[in-house]
Amino acid sequence: MFQNYLITAWRNLWKNKVFSAINIFGLSVGMAAFLLIANYLRFEYSYDDFQENKDRLFRVPMKIAEKDGKLQTFAFTYPAVAPAMKKDFPEIQETVRFRRQGGVITAGEVKLVEQGAIYYVDASIFKLFTLPFKEGNAPSAFINLNDAVITESTEKKYFGNTSAIGKPLRYNNEDYIVKAVLKDLPTASHLQFSILFNYLKYVQIAKNFGGDAEGSWGWSDYYTYLLLKPEASAKQLESKFPAFANRYLGTDMKEKGYTITFDLQSIKDIHLRSAYDYELAGNGNFSYLKYLAIAALVILVIAWINYINLSTAKSFDRSKEVGLRKVIGAGRSQLIWQFLTESLIVNTIAVVSGVILMKLTLPAFSALVEKDVTDLSASGRQFWLFILTVCMLGSLLAGFYPAFILSSFKPIQALKSSAGNFNSNNRNYLRRILVVVQFSAAIVLIAGAIGFYTQLRFMSGKDLGVDINETIVIQQTTNQDSSRLSSVESFINEVEANPAVKVVTGSTSVPGEEVGGSSNFNLLHSTSEKRCRIFGVDNKYIPAYGLTLLAGRNFTTDLPATDTGRLLNIIINETAARIFGLADVKAAIGQRVEGAGYHCQIIGVVKDYHQESLKETFDPIVFYPDLSINLFNYSVKYKTAQVDALVDFLKQKWNSRFPESPFFFSFLDDRFNAQYKNDRLFAIVVSLFTAMAIIIACLGLFGLSLYTIAKRSKEISIRKVLGATVVQIATLVTKDYMRLILFAALVAVPVAYWLLLNWLQQYAFHISIGWWFFLIPLVLIAGIALLTVL
Repeated sequence: MFQNYLITAWRNLWKNKVFSAINIFGLSVGMAAFLLIANYLRFEYSYDDFQENKDRLFRVPMKIAEKDGKLQTFAFTYPAVAPAMKKDFPEIQETVRFRRQGGVITAGEVKLVEQGAIYYVDASIFKLFTLPFKEGNAPSAFINLNDAVITESTEKKYFGNTSAIGKPLRYNNEDYIVKAVLKDLPTASHLQFSILFNYLKYVQIAKNFGGDAEGSWGWSDYYTYLLLKPEASAKQLESKFPAFANRYLGTDMKEKGYTITFDLQSIKDIHLRSAYDYELAGNGNFSYLKYLAIAALVILVIAWINYINLSTAKSFDRSKEVGLRKVIGAGRSQLIWQFLTESLIVNTIAVVSGVILMKLTLPAFSALVEKDVTDLSASGRQFWLFILTVCMLGSLLAGFYPAFILSSFKPIQALKSSAGNFNSNNRNYLRRILVVVQFSAAIVLIAGAIGFYTQLRFMSGKDLGVDINETIVIQQTTNQDSSRLSSVESFINEVEANPAVKVVTGSTSVPGEEVGGSSNFNLLHSTSEKRCRIFGVDNKYIPAYGLTLLAGRNFTTDLPATDTGRLLNIIINETAARIFGLADVKAAIGQRVEGAGYHCQIIGVVKDYHQESLKETFDPIVFYPDLSINLFNYSVKYKTAQVDALVDFLKQKWNSRFPESPFFFSFLDDRFNAQYKNDRLFAIVVSLFTAMAIIIACLGLFGLSLYTIAKRSKEISIRKVLGATVVQIATLVTKDYMRLILFAALVAVPVAYWLLLNWLQQYAFHISIGWWFFLIPLVLIAGIALLTVL
């Protein structure tokens, strides 16, 4: 019996080649788009899945709230938190601290810059994290203070194909010995590193410059992770954190008017759901993935709707076939199975074609989203089982309604009339609803794409309040002591002597990144502390970057931050003035401030500018003067079109002055705009899949209009004989579809507005939603539909 179903189904598909092709092609494209997005989502959600303790592994970030100040969030905390929590909470099995570093690593003749890929860690790291060893083992990894653990790729980078075990590495004038080599971490890991050093060594280093990396409750920048015992409850543990903070910091918080909150963040939430500053690496965005998931489902639903519409439209032509089958004894259940078999064949072909299409387009898609093809290649039986279940279940549901319609015809009426006896008005009503759903979805996607691109253009074109153009930033990657001061100053003077260079200025940070440090400040005779970002600059930084002084003056010959016993002149931004309670910026001049171990005096206030992307609000910033040897970023403002020649000149001068430090440079505008990389990728991906959705919807509309016109050919002929013009005939055919698109707009506009409004909330500075966001999709869809039908 089933073989007969298959033969009959195949003959029917072959007989209606155009409709079969439209159905299969639309479903194939829909399946391919769905699979591409589903695979991308699978990869993004798979971060840290390889960790065996993932369900018990948590990070401790913190928030600092000040009265009238900005809520500040930090992915790290204090070095004393980990040992105190392990002592106070029996629910905690083990803790580990990470102290991130960067700089030049030397191994023999090989000298390379490791940007933020070096960590000092507690030896307990191997008890918390799944880190397979290639050579060596956990017990012997950090026996001595100067032990080092590196990754497999780092071993090849520095030592080629020879074993690194026992080999020396030099970092910051210290010699380390490689004791173990780890296998490279998977790409889907929020924690990425090249080299691990013994944390106890850092405790020793910190003591040498007066720091307490073991018991400090004020020095932050320490990433803290906890491994809970199997029976422990994370919620119950987190509920004890307020009392913990009060126990160790209560007196200080009360005296200085701030509140610290320690959070407990699952390792599985870090990549997609973390909203803390100073993250270890570039995170994904849960909101973006949510919208991509919606787009994937919308595309698949549109493809299924096409199938339902075209199948029910063709039901007229099969009424006599159904009547004959019923006359010779076919039951309704047999007819349903017959038509479900046809649906199964069409959808099976579409699924197979969709998988092939997905495989063919995967390299291009991987390049677009900047992921490795192997990471986005479908893997795992569970994933494929889920995909096939979704596809086949949807296919059966899509095929059920046409099968129900076709099997409901009564024999006598079916043989007498091509329309059977099923109420065609009901079918038309359903088809119209489905067309409205299709075009509502398309309008929502187009409005979303327009909103995303408009916000991106707004961010790219907005006046930042700081000049980032024609700027090369050279990073000093090796610590310089006072003996190198003359070398730094000579380098700056030699570069500024080049006629292609306007000015060279030094700073601890540059626009386009988080300001690298922060400290607590309070007005003299006030105990209310405000946490501000601290920004070391020379006296050329503010005019070179075009910052606007609202009051006071710039640094001139002001003494650098080298002696805590004397008065340090500082410049603050508007936000810092506001949180200090200084509403009038002119009144801020001359005010005394205590903070960062210095007695300070405000000599200037600069206008707020965008240090980071427009996603971020303005931070309170305190600028202070410092020696050029402590300013690791040298911004070269140039005035030439021969940029390559200038870079060669800079490299030659740099290597002659700093042979121990590799030449490492970037263009500041590229660096700043890199903050919007994820936004640009998201806008491009959404636009591509929006185009797919429109194509699939128009394919269905094309098939429907073909069938409608074919069924009304006699009517159209009679109208033409009676004098109807081509325009009148075209209006007759298209007016129903235009009416449906207007209904679709009524449904889509509120949905699109709500989605855009929610998406824009993640930006501190964003566009307003204009009426044209919704008019353009409506006009575009109407135009495309009109062309399709005509």
